[in-house]
Amino acid sequence: MNTRLARRLQTLAAIEISLVLAIVILTGALVAFGAYIRSVSNELTGTLTQLHSSLARRSLSDARAGGRYAASLLLGAASEIVVLDAATRVTVYRAHRADPQPVTTVRGRGDNSGDPRPSGPFARVILGLATTFGLQPLRARVGNLYVVVRSNDLALVSAARSFFVPLLVALAIAASFGFLIARALTRQALRPLDDVTAALERFASGDLTPHTIAADDRQELGSLATAYNGAIDQLERAFAARDRANAGMRQFIADAGHQLRTPLTVVQGFIAILRRGGFENPQDRDHILDTMNDQSKIMASLIDKLILLERWQSPQPAPPAVPIDVGTLVADLVAPIADAHPERRFAISTQDGILAKIDPSELGYVVTNLADNALKYGRGKIAVNVRSEDSTAVIEIADEGPGIPSTDAERVFDRFYRGTQRDVPGSGLGLAIVKRAVERAAGTINLVTGPTGSHFIVQLPRVN
Repeated sequence: MNTRLARRLQTLAAIEISLVLAIVILTGALVAFGAYIRSVSNELTGTLTQLHSSLARRSLSDARAGGRYAASLLLGAASEIVVLDAATRVTVYRAHRADPQPVTTVRGRGDNSGDPRPSGPFARVILGLATTFGLQPLRARVGNLYVVVRSNDLALVSAARSFFVPLLVALAIAASFGFLIARALTRQALRPLDDVTAALERFASGDLTPHTIAADDRQELGSLATAYNGAIDQLERAFAARDRANAGMRQFIADAGHQLRTPLTVVQGFIAILRRGGFENPQDRDHILDTMNDQSKIMASLIDKLILLERWQSPQPAPPAVPIDVGTLVADLVAPIADAHPERRFAISTQDGILAKIDPSELGYVVTNLADNALKYGRGKIAVNVRSEDSTAVIEIADEGPGIPSTDAERVFDRFYRGTQRDVPGSGLGLAIVKRAVERAAGTINLVTGPTGSHFIVQLPRVN
């Protein structure tokens, strides 16, 4: 897999996960800060209530006296009390939580210099957040005195800053966990890509052995592994088809060579005899020439059949055919065959008006080849029947011969397969041509054979 891509994805995932964890931590920190601010607000409210009631009972009208009384209270470090009269401002606060006595500053009414004020980074941010969470000064009037109870900003900032280090540590831990989680998730998510890449690299190196890989559609790239496995299945089928095609081609070449070798050998032998002379008898010469002519016709017929079969084997669909009357055409095709063989009885039964889309010449190959086989291999009556069955036109040609052995019946439609009856003249291509012609018309052909004869059934789609 591309290491750069993995690194980029891992970085992006680490950033996203770290941001999510950081948001969770910061949200928790803000919730804790809000809870702290609420406790401070409650403390301010309690302090103001206590101070108001006490000053009212004592009837103190001097800011100094009010400040001294405020200093005598159990003042928390989070609070700051300001007591004002017409001329004096007294501020009371505890500088640190551990100090035993609060700090009291007395100044003029308009002098704020004695109040605790924080400084340094994040002070304004902390105070702004405190205001956002509802922390406000509380005010009351007791006689001639004005009392202000507010938060000790110095203590507030100091308390918030004490959480900065744990917060930064938590964020650092979140970033580390984000990196580790992102690394694990990236490896798991990219595993199908790694497996597919490794498999393709094996192909590139010359190892064409198909290997499927584990696929899980629940993963982001699981569909990639599924698609790869589908491609591997297709490749295996393609390899198997290639092997079958190669085996078939080798068998085809061997069979074609064998079929052509016999007549060619005869022709070559007679040519050699003619070259030597010695046939002064015209009858012998005529016999030789006739034999050579017959063998040439056999070779020409075989070559024509091979060319025809090869043309029909093309994956291109057959040209569109017009509907023809199957019964009429079959009767016209079988009639001259029956007339030419008066020694055999033909029983022809057809129905008119059964239409099917098939080229008439291709249907001629089907009928004449099946009838010719019945003449050569069968005995007794030859029955030819054309009928309609639902949406199918059915052509049946049956003989009363010995039938075809079961071992031969499975392969009678293969090229050059002639079974055990090799004493009968033929090329072994007839039934292969028949089957291909029927398939080109989107039909089927089946053989039912037994001791009482062979029965070929052709089914073609009807046209209404």
